[in-house]
Amino acid sequence: MATYVTLTELFQNRVESPTVRRLLLAGVEAFWRDGFHASSTRDIAKRAQLSPAAVYVHFKAKEDLLFDIILYVAEHLRNGLREAAAKGGSPAELLSRLVHAYVALPARMYKASLVANREFGSLTLSQRKQIVKIRDELEDIVGSCLAVGKSSAEFNFDDLSITRMAVVSLCRSTLLWYSPRGKYTPEEIGDYYVDLVLGMVGGKVAARQAPPAARLRAAG
Repeated sequence: MATYVTLTELFQNRVESPTVRRLLLAGVEAFWRDGFHASSTRDIAKRAQLSPAAVYVHFKAKEDLLFDIILYVAEHLRNGLREAAAKGGSPAELLSRLVHAYVALPARMYKASLVANREFGSLTLSQRKQIVKIRDELEDIVGSCLAVGKSSAEFNFDDLSITRMAVVSLCRSTLLWYSPRGKYTPEEIGDYYVDLVLGMVGGKVAARQAPPAARLRAAG
């Protein structure tokens, strides 16, 4: 199981400077509420309870602050999927871990994850290329698992490319409707999505598990 941390914990693990951590958290809040272009460095500094010039002490431009937010979130998800893939197991077991991580990790820090999705186009070309490289690796990890399951006949689907994108798109779509005030935790939603994906690819494990709704009710 991947390690599901909060955004505050992620920044604590990645950033030594308490001041930079405050700016990153303030940036997430500002970009989430008002969008990147409508958020000024003065707004961000005020949220962080710092002087208006504080942003430029640590970041050359507002885009660099946004990039660090998106990079840390993307790398955290990539590391979670790498960790899940390294544990091995059958294709169905591996896919279950990958889907769970792909759903629950971003939802645990959903504001920053939404910012990463919505404001990706505000990055510079060089910054976008770095993030795309990470996102491509996420798709490759999922695709490799699906390919092994298909070749071993544990999964039953026709087109690998379409199935890979369907699985990835389903996992990413969680952020479109998820709310921390909702009924289910990110981990419970991850459980539900695991069953959906295993059913989608014809995973043999799905038939031996309790129905998703029943398991969610039990968790509640």
